[in-house]
Amino acid sequence: MNAISLNNLWSYLQGLSLSASNQRWLAERLIEASTAAKGKSASTTLSRRAHKHKKALSDEELAKCLAQYAPLTDADFPEVSKEEYASFAKEHSGQITKGLEKWL
Repeated sequence: MNAISLNNLWSYLQGLSLSASNQRWLAERLIEASTAAKGKSASTTLSRRAHKHKKALSDEELAKCLAQYAPLTDADFPEVSKEEYASFAKEHSGQITKGLEKWL
């Protein structure tokens, strides 16, 4: 719904003589509908992602795969300033995202 339609709806609702309990009832129904719509949207999005990444690993499979590698510590990385990190992240953010997507 666009802003004009929402404003017209709001004007209409204000024109009704609703008691406080009726207003609360209406608000609760709107919140319930909104929550249900969000839940449906989120499950649809997750379902699409699952179909997109059919080769996605389960948590157990991912844990086994990552267990092959030694854990990293701060000693494994040289000191990097915030400016250097920000520059690196800006230049490589697309590559980092693509690399991570295969695990999601």
